[in-house]
Amino acid sequence: MDHFLFACVKINNFLKSTEIVYVIIEVGDSMTRFTDNQKGSSHFFGDYKKARILDYEQMNEHLDQLKICQEHQEIGTTTFGYPIRYFTYGHGPNHVILTAGTHAVELITNCFLIHFMEYLEKYPETIDQDTYTLHFIPILNPEGTIVLTSAIRTVIPRTTSPFWEELFCIQYYMNAKVEDSYVLENQNQEDKLQMWMFRYATPDCIDDKHKNLKKSIARIIEKQKLPRGVMAQWSSNGVGIDLNANVWNPRYEKEVLMGKPVYHELRLNQISMTSPGPVGCPFRLPEFQLEPENKALFHFYETLIEKENVLGSFIYHACGNLIYYIDHPNDSYNRIVAQTYQKYTGYQVLSKQRPTTVDYVLKKRLKGTLLIELGNIRATPLSQFVDSIDSVYSHIMEDNTKAIIETIKTMKIQIHNYQKN
Repeated sequence: MDHFLFACVKINNFLKSTEIVYVIIEVGDSMTRFTDNQKGSSHFFGDYKKARILDYEQMNEHLDQLKICQEHQEIGTTTFGYPIRYFTYGHGPNHVILTAGTHAVELITNCFLIHFMEYLEKYPETIDQDTYTLHFIPILNPEGTIVLTSAIRTVIPRTTSPFWEELFCIQYYMNAKVEDSYVLENQNQEDKLQMWMFRYATPDCIDDKHKNLKKSIARIIEKQKLPRGVMAQWSSNGVGIDLNANVWNPRYEKEVLMGKPVYHELRLNQISMTSPGPVGCPFRLPEFQLEPENKALFHFYETLIEKENVLGSFIYHACGNLIYYIDHPNDSYNRIVAQTYQKYTGYQVLSKQRPTTVDYVLKKRLKGTLLIELGNIRATPLSQFVDSIDSVYSHIMEDNTKAIIETIKTMKIQIHNYQKN
């Protein structure tokens, strides 16, 4: 049988070096039959014992199997009637909120939070259930997650082996890097390589059981003349509103009302952020309104803060290996919490941020709230699942798991000290 050589650049950011990794693949070898998946047994770096990418249905299958993490009534429902599922772990007096998936394209956040919940199921002694209560909202944006993962499954079906999943993610990452370079140099708005990988991901790939959502996405793509493959860039909900931008006095408010396009940067510069679509649009016309996902989220925060001793919250996004917090000159609590999380992840700590996001509102409302950007290589939704470059995926899962466990301990100690003084 014929063979071909796949060459991959393995980047070591710590050593500031690169090396070429070669993988010999048989022509005609089935992606579903590739069996060389054991760590260290192939020419390719990484651990390929299981696939990493979860689609919306798989996420819910994982959540359905949880036993120690208890499910409660959903915090709300979306425009098209999808539940925003809600779970708790423990029953202690110290409460912490964890959310993921505000932006659907930041898929690693959902997968990480579900992984962490499953870790607690396996190792329940890790966090004392008599001391803490953790509140999980693992899929804040179910509509966008359905759109995004339906697109991904056109290229990476469930039957894809972990090894081939890795190769697809690397290909996506490298395509995005190429596009970033060309856009910076030429400012062109032509079709992008990483989107072209998903050119067959039209609304038809969304299952008919989501027919109302499917129709909405089809209308948006047609009306806005969005490029082929754009569903793989979907951050927004099912009506094309970016949940994190959906806040009072939002960015680009005047431009939205005027119908003036403001285009995204770099590899998404074909897409306007002032019209309903995959990213950036803050509200539906004719005037500002909160989306049902955000109404539910704000109500959940307010209710819990009124009733319980809430130490803070972790809001997960991707990417950048960053931790954002609000710096109060006369109160070091937020800074100490952020620095504790940094200790176990190595992420950069930043206190400056835009006041025109939902995350900012939550950080202002609840002391001890961190916005955490997972992954040190950029190109959502796939690059954070790569493990052969700096073990990105492994570091996300392992380091952030440790960081949560240790940071909530610091939160409890610091709150006790403040109350004592």
